[in-house]
Order: sequence, then C-alpha cells, then structure tokens
Amino acid sequence: MRRSSVAGAICGAGVGGLLAQTTVLAASPTGAGHLLPSQLSVLADPTLAFGLLLLALLGIGLEAMHPGAIVPGTVGILSGVLAAAALLDLPLNLLGLALVAVAAGLFVLDLGAQSHGVLSVAGMAAAAAGGWLLFRGPGVDPVALVALPVVLGVIWLWLSARALEVRRRAYPAVPQELLGHFGLVVEPRDGGAVARVDGELWRVVERSDHALAVGDEVEVLAQDGLTLIVRQTAAGGGTLPSRDRRLGAEATSSHRSGT
Repeated sequence: MRRSSVAGAICGAGVGGLLAQTTVLAASPTGAGHLLPSQLSVLADPTLAFGLLLLALLGIGLEAMHPGAIVPGTVGILSGVLAAAALLDLPLNLLGLALVAVAAGLFVLDLGAQSHGVLSVAGMAAAAAGGWLLFRGPGVDPVALVALPVVLGVIWLWLSARALEVRRRAYPAVPQELLGHFGLVVEPRDGGAVARVDGELWRVVERSDHALAVGDEVEVLAQDGLTLIVRQTAAGGGTLPSRDRRLGAEATSSHRSGT
C-alpha cells in the first residue's frame, strides 16, 4: 500500500503540473491562444492532443510505479510537453480537463485498492467522457475517443498487474529463517562443502573444521556472508525432509561411482 501511495503522490505531482499549464488558458474568456508556431501547427488537432495527453499520463504513472525505468518517464514527459503545447492552441473546457484528471486518479487508486480492475475501467470511462467534453467546438474523433482510453487502459492494467505479481512474489529464505534448519552435504570442497538446505544449495563450513563428506547431515548454526556455519549431526537425527534425504542419497551414490 505504501508503494501505491508513493506512486500516487509522484503521479499526482506530474499530472498536476501538466494539467495546471492548461487550466489558466481554459478559464480565459478567449479560450485558445493560438500560440503555436506554424511548424508545430499540426499538434493543434483535438484527437492528437487527446492522445498525447493520455500517453503522458500513462508514461508518468508507469515511471512512478517503476522509479528509475527512465523510458516511461521520458516518453511521458515528452508527450506531456507536446500535449501542453497542443492544448494551449485549442479551446478547452475545464469540465473535460477535470474528468481526465479524475481518470488518472482512478488508475492510480486501482494499484492499492485491489478492485480487480473496476477502478481502471471507471478510469477509462472517465477519460473517454473527458475527451468528449475537453474541447469547445470540433472535438476528438469518435473512434479515437473510445479506442485511446481502452488501449492505454488495458496497457496500464497489464503492466500494473505484472508489477503487483512481482511485488507479492515470495523471497528466498533469509539467514534468520535458516538457523536451526537441517541440510545434507551433496559435494565436498576444500575448506568446506556444498549442502542442500531447504531446497537451496549453500556453501557450508563445519564449526570445528571437521571434514564433511557427501551424505552427512548438518544443522545450521550461523551465517557468514554466503557461507553457513554448521555442525554435523547423527545420521537421521535431524528433521531433514525426505526429498532432501533422497537427493543426498543420489549424490552419495554418484560421488562414490565417480571415485
């Protein structure tokens, strides 16, 4: 939840800065300022401006979700600059602009609300409604009005779902969780051995510097970096999983046949 709150704050700041640049002009009695130079007049198209605005929101949101990704943030900022330039030359409606801001907020809220995409779908609808009301006069192409929010919304849903899946993935056992666990030596090495502990291979050293052989059962006492400090136990004296015992027996048989 903290991650989604931080993402919301960053995304809100970026979106707020973008929308604030256009609010003053939208509230002016003359509407459009016709400030674009002739070389950029192609941007003064409602459909293109709406698409750039949504792309900017998507890029800023993804950068907030994955800080340091660079590409989404760069695309978002460039799209935002172009969208702001286009919106400065078009007659805006504050209500449409507010609905686009609401859509961005719904997308961000869906990260931590566990609404199974309901808020994102509502965000797509708000974005479409905002695009419909965004301009006074000729507006966004009807096909793009529906297609752009849906396509960008689906991309957001897919990427945010993947991010949540990675965030909830179980991490490997930390050293404290291994203390007191039992393992089985699978390979002798100079100055120690390799043992299987909780299904993972670790370099182990016997606390009394006793040489360990394949098939020896050990108990984890401590950890020094990536090395476990262990003590040898009596065969079968620990609570070693049967799977690890079977793998240890196979390793012992393989080691003996190799020698």
